[in-house]
Parts: sequence; structure tokens; C-alpha cells
Amino acid sequence: METDPSLFARIWEFLWEVLSAWFVLVTGVILVIEQFLEFILPKETWEKIDAAIPKAERKRLLLLLCAVAFVYASFSAYDDVNKRLRIAQERNHPPTVPFETPPLPLSTKALTSEQAKTISSLAAENRLKIGKLYFARYLHKDTVMYSEAILDALKRSGLDITEDAISPDDPKQTGVMVACDNPEKLPDSALAIMDVFRKADIEITTTEMLSQARNNGAKGCILFIGPDPF
Repeated sequence: METDPSLFARIWEFLWEVLSAWFVLVTGVILVIEQFLEFILPKETWEKIDAAIPKAERKRLLLLLCAVAFVYASFSAYDDVNKRLRIAQERNHPPTVPFETPPLPLSTKALTSEQAKTISSLAAENRLKIGKLYFARYLHKDTVMYSEAILDALKRSGLDITEDAISPDDPKQTGVMVACDNPEKLPDSALAIMDVFRKADIEITTTEMLSQARNNGAKGCILFIGPDPF
């Protein structure tokens, strides 16, 4: 349900970061070195430097420093993009439960084999319409195994799925839901996933986009398996 930036947009973003950093280094550091030294060094000392390193040689040295600055700016932009990518990957893959933590109790709610088959087959048929699916769930003893079964059925369909573990914003956000930025105007991808669950005889509702999902970069719509109603 999400779209990645185009290749041109990513190239432009990278070049902008490189040129911005390079411009700052050149205009703020390299091109003012000579003027700064002239200002702080005594006249006699500067005359000796001028005799030892003629102006033509200093010009070549400054050009070399500009080239080095461009290489550094390229690495800095690459490192920044890598850092943001690592942060995004950490958000999409929540940390695993430590081995010493006691396992969650088995869920009292279950997905039947027929429901699982229906979800897998219908999701596969609508794979292009659904697109990339953001799957989030509330990890609780009453829903953990149920949500795991739903996730397994969706994965069997071949969908591209991003997983997350989040909590609802209020008690009304329960059961199987599609959470959207605008629940009153659902995109075709959200309508397709809702149709899959309804044909599997699973009640599904709509709700506002959850705060934690929005903070993790979710846009448009997500599929959320929340807690059972009280």
C-alpha cells in the first residue's frame, strides 16, 4: 500500500546532499584559507611563504583541496543515507523478544484452515491491487497466535509485507482493522484487503491511522490486528 520514491528523486536527493556539503566546505573553508593566513601572519612571514610557494602552486593546492572536499562530501552523503536506511530497517523490524522472557500464553482465538486457505488464495489473486502491505499487530495473549496465523496466510499468498508491533490508541480499536489516514475515502488496495477478509468470514472494520504506526512512517493504510473487545 506504500510507494517508494522514484529513481530520479533518489538520485536528486543524493546529489543535493553532496553538492550542499561540498559548497559549504569550499566557500566556508578552502577559499578563505589564504585570506585568513594573510590576515593573521606577519608581513615578513607571509613574504617568505609567498617566495617558497608561488601563487600558481597555491592555486593548484587549493584545487586539489576542492577535489578532496568533493570526495569527502560524497562519502558524507552516502553515510547519511545509510544511517537513515538503518533507522528505517530497525523500525520495520522490531527487536526480538529476549530468550529469557517467558513465552506468551496460547491464544484462545483461532483461524480455521478454511479461513487461512481463503485468505491466501484471494490475497494471491489480488496481489497487484493490494501492493505492499504494512501489517501491524498488538501482541497480547488473546491475539498473538491468531494474528500469527493471519500473517502466515498472507505470506503464503506472496504479498510483500512489512511487519510491525504496535498498540491501539483507544479501546475502540479492536479486532481486525484497516487503519487509514482517511477512513472515509479508502483506496482500492484497502478495499481489496477488506474484501479478502470478509469472504473469509472474518469481521473487519476501519479506523483512523494509529499514532505509533504514523510515527514509524506508515502512510495511506495498514492492516492492524488489535486486541479482542473487552
